[in-house]
Amino acid sequence: MNKEWNFIKNIASIIGKLLLMMAIVFVLIIILFLIYFIAAGLSVSDLEAAVDNKWLIYSQIVAFTAAAFGMYALFERKKGWPLGLKQPNGALWAVHGLLAGAILMTVSSVLIWVLGGIEWQWIGFNQAVLRSLLDGLILFTCVAVYEEILSRGYIQGLVKYHYGQTSAIIVSSILFAVMHGLNPGTFDSPFPIINLLLAGILLGLSRELSGGLWMPIGLHLTWNYFQGHIYGFSVSGTAPVPSVLDAVAAGPALLSGGSFGVEGSFISTLVTMIGIIAVYFFYRKKGADQ
Repeated sequence: MNKEWNFIKNIASIIGKLLLMMAIVFVLIIILFLIYFIAAGLSVSDLEAAVDNKWLIYSQIVAFTAAAFGMYALFERKKGWPLGLKQPNGALWAVHGLLAGAILMTVSSVLIWVLGGIEWQWIGFNQAVLRSLLDGLILFTCVAVYEEILSRGYIQGLVKYHYGQTSAIIVSSILFAVMHGLNPGTFDSPFPIINLLLAGILLGLSRELSGGLWMPIGLHLTWNYFQGHIYGFSVSGTAPVPSVLDAVAAGPALLSGGSFGVEGSFISTLVTMIGIIAVYFFYRKKGADQ
């Protein structure tokens, strides 16, 4: 009876903490958005344009990061489990992740092209592309850091503390997919949500096997950056940006990925599954759990 009660109590505790974190995020985003709205001298008629402004994206990044750190500091630090940023050889693990993300995205993109899912048009390095490359590097670095601190750092660490490694990877992967559920095209076919779940498992596994967050941060960064700014796909359903190559759909959406990008293709499913297997067998004896 005590075991059952503890199980229920721990679940309630985790859900409560996640709900509290989301409430903190909501309040912080409103505060940051109002600061921008007032500082920029905008009126109510400018509201729609303001919502599409990058300030809102970076406000979300700041809010989620602050909330994750705050929740960890208030409730978890004294329990002894690590968030994952203080990692021995973190820079080296980040390089491993950067290479893994670039390789997986390159293999997926090239296979889609070879099989006729897309046609590539060379754009090159004009001024618009160079600016896009810089903007994308900054944005996706911030996105990779905050999403990994939130998903693989706080959420995965919290669940692992109570229920172990496997449950932690599963739960964090599901919530990671849910976080992207409002993106355009997520439910156009089964593959976007399947691939988001698999990507979550890949990132969660790399966090556990490497012993920290720097490998998944690197992997997440180059996965997104190469997909959108090098190979010209949409990134998880977001609008395309100026890129070195422009990917034009030439085959069915199940192959090309459609408006969701590479993650909407069954090719991504196969490559990500291979990536999960490769990461497991290559790193299972190399990482030390932190």
